[in-house]
Parts: sequence; C-alpha cells; structure tokens
Amino acid sequence: MSTEHQAEVLPDLSPAHALLSAAHQHPDRVSLIDAESARTFTLAQSASCVRTLAWYFTTLGLNAGDRIVVCAPNSVWHFLIHAAASWIHAVSVPISPFLPEAVRERLYDEVAPALIIGQRSFKPHTSNVLRCLSFDELDTLSREAGSNCPADFIPLPCHDETAALVFTSGTSGKMRAAQLTHANLWWASQCFRDGFEYSPASAICGVIAPLSHIGGFNGTSMDIFTHGGTVVVFSSFQPLSVVRGIEKWRISIMFVVPAMCHMLVQAARDTRVDLSSWTHPLVGGDAMGASLFDEMTRMGLTPIHVWGMTELGGAGTFLSPERWSTHPGAIGFPFPYIQCRLRDAQGHLITEAGQAGTIEVRGPGVASRYWGEDTRESEWFSSSDIAVFDDKQCIHMIGRSSRVINTGGELVSPAHVEEALRSLESVADACVVGLADERWGEIVAAALVPATHEDHSLENVRNLVRDSLAPWQHPRRIRWVESLPKTTTGKVDFSQVQALFA
Repeated sequence: MSTEHQAEVLPDLSPAHALLSAAHQHPDRVSLIDAESARTFTLAQSASCVRTLAWYFTTLGLNAGDRIVVCAPNSVWHFLIHAAASWIHAVSVPISPFLPEAVRERLYDEVAPALIIGQRSFKPHTSNVLRCLSFDELDTLSREAGSNCPADFIPLPCHDETAALVFTSGTSGKMRAAQLTHANLWWASQCFRDGFEYSPASAICGVIAPLSHIGGFNGTSMDIFTHGGTVVVFSSFQPLSVVRGIEKWRISIMFVVPAMCHMLVQAARDTRVDLSSWTHPLVGGDAMGASLFDEMTRMGLTPIHVWGMTELGGAGTFLSPERWSTHPGAIGFPFPYIQCRLRDAQGHLITEAGQAGTIEVRGPGVASRYWGEDTRESEWFSSSDIAVFDDKQCIHMIGRSSRVINTGGELVSPAHVEEALRSLESVADACVVGLADERWGEIVAAALVPATHEDHSLENVRNLVRDSLAPWQHPRRIRWVESLPKTTTGKVDFSQVQALFA
C-alpha cells in the first residue's frame, strides 16, 4: 500500500456540469417553461444555450470573478445565465427591477458589474459596466457566438468560488450582498432534497417568488433546473394564472410566502382548479398562521413551513405537515447539514423551553461573508431573529430583534421608510410600525406629524414616495398626529404609535 500523501480532491459542484450530464442522459425532457409565452426548452436546448452563453461571455472579455447582473422580472434567463456564468467562474447577481432607480444604481456601483442584462435595453448611470443587453439581444448574439465555440470548451470545475451575490432585504436600512459560493448553494440544495424528500429529476418546480430573492433563486428551483427537472417560471404574480399553471403543467413543488398562498387558495377555490399535483407547498418568508394551514389542508394540500435567510442559501429550518398538530405555528427543526442554537442577550446558550434568544446557525451552506466585507470570524452566523424552544426542542419564532416589518415576505426597514416620508415638504416627523394583518403578515403603517396645513390622503402620500420607495415599502395606513408619543427618556414610544391604529 502506498504511503504517499494524497492531495484532497474537491468534488465538482458546477451547475453547468450537472446540467450537461442531465442533458446527455435525457435530452428531450422538458427543462424550462416560460409561463407567459409558453416557450419551452428541453434539457438539450438548455444545455446548448448555456454553452453558447458562456462562450459569448468570453468573447466579451469576461473573466473569472466578473459580476453579471440580471435586473428583470422573473424569467427563464435567470437560470440560463447563472449556469453560463458558473462555466467560466463569473458571478451572477440578481437584482429586483422594482427597486427605485437610485437604489438600483447604488447596487450596481457596489458590485461593479462587467455586464448588466435586463428585459429591455437600458443604460445605467454607472460607468464601469462593460456592456448592457436585453434578453432578445442576448439570445441573438449568443446564438451567433455559439457557431464559433470550440469543441473542447468545457465548464470549469466549481467548489469554493463565488457563485452568486444575492442581496438581503436590508433589515438595518442597507441591503447587503451575501457572497454565496457554489459549495454554499449546493449544500443548501442538499438540505432541501433530504428535508423535503423530492427528487430533482422528477420534480416540476413553479417559480413565483422573485428571482432576486433567495427563495426564488435557490429555493429548490436552481437545484431542479441544473439536475434535470422541469422549472416553470411566472414573470409576475397573478393568482388565477398561477393556479391554472399549477393544474396545466402539474407543478409539484413551489415556494410561496403566506400572502401569496392566501390568494392562490382563494383563486383555486373560486375557479375549482385542481391543485392536487402540488405535493410540496413550501410556505416561508413569514409566519404561516393556523388559518392558512387549515385552509390548505381542507383543499388537500400539505404545507411545509420553512424558515431561511439569504445568508443560509435559503435553508434554515422546516416543519413537516405531520408535526404541525404537535408544534402549531413553529418554524420547526434544522435541515440536515445545518445546526441551530439559541443564545440570550448575555451570550449564554439556551437549552430550556420558553426562554427567548437569538437564532444562530452554522453549516456548509452558510455564507462566510458579505460582498466587500471581511470574512466572519465566528463559524456561527447570528440571524437577529428571536425564538424559543418548546419542550421537544422545536423552534418557535417570536420576532426580530430589530423593528423590521415583514410584509408578504418582503422585509421593510422602518428607518428607511421614515427617511423617505420626512423628505416630503408636508411631513415634519414620521414613525413607521408594522401592524398585524391576516393576509400580509404585517402591513406598513405611518404616524405622521404635519409640517404644513395639508393633511394628504394615503393615496397622495404613496404617490409622493413612489420614486424613493419600492411598492412593498409604501404605507398601507397613515395617521396624522400633532406629535409622536414619547417615552420618559424622550424616545418615540413604538407601542403607543401602534395603539394609534387600533
């Protein structure tokens, strides 16, 4: 037996390589479906498109580590571009097109993309972009480049290289890009597979969550696409179209936030659409209430409650429908390959039931850094979410340590909204709070102190902040007050502000 030292061989976790392998075995299987246009890609067509895209990126001069921004509503191109980027070790960066222009420009400047791809042609103000392309231009140009692609052009092996920069929702008022490696995304996918018990090659995945968020980008969808399954992409959320799509394409697995789920259930009930194929309804991004769970079970659905974060590749904890009756409302237990613990404000570990603490997570799927920041020193990532254990060590969410508002799965920073409101000539001061709502989880409400004699209506206020706030950040309720209630220390009393809307 040889005693020579053998170097560690890292597994190739390239999404492009996995797609090529699936296409080689099952070329005619349906890979991608654009729900709006009904355009369909087979696995062979997806693999060919990814190959030509990757080669086209090289003709543009893109290199390993270069960032490729995709700023568009949900599309099949998000998946094709990510796989093509991985081929050459470029980095995909999905950004929401619905963010205010000034915010998008700031994010472009932050990640310094070599290429920006959108639904239509546009030119951002940032000066360091190599090129901007529309999907139609990309389709045409990549086809032309493909004829020149050499036969020996194969994907680079992937492991610890950065795969994607996915922006958080900005709970502290600033969106940060989690720097996720191929290994991070792969391990998160393994958590999903083993936790949800699905097979990628036989799954039909619906995508309605924004692909600029981790729940759309990596919430089983990328795994299923790259490993030979079928992904149906909805460009926008139209409840009736989505439930009909579930029935038409026999969608079996799909991630939704509770607000979306309420509307899907209502649309299906009103139209008598068959949702029986949807065997894996993944409900996350906010707490799933008992009323929604009961509604879904009455329709024959078996919802799986999920908690995750961008920094975790989406995989944190889950609660199977079988455990709901003994742990109603809980976010469940850690996925395989993930460890969770609770730590109190003094830094002590919590083991007793009912004692609140911050959720901390570690595992191979957890990003070690944010873009532009140093690597995190601790192997444990602090979520800033406050939870308790029950007597079976099942985790129940209490809330967030910050004032962040979770509305329909979108996280809203009150400070950011307050700043936009205070910039209005008619507003002297503002305090933003979240109000409980059955459909949205929470809604954004604002107590406003007038600076003039004009008390604008809710509609007028929403119009005035349209260019500075994303739609989900807009107040849904306002209340004009002479002054904001204060505590004895002179700080705004948030509980009293919430009471103004009771």
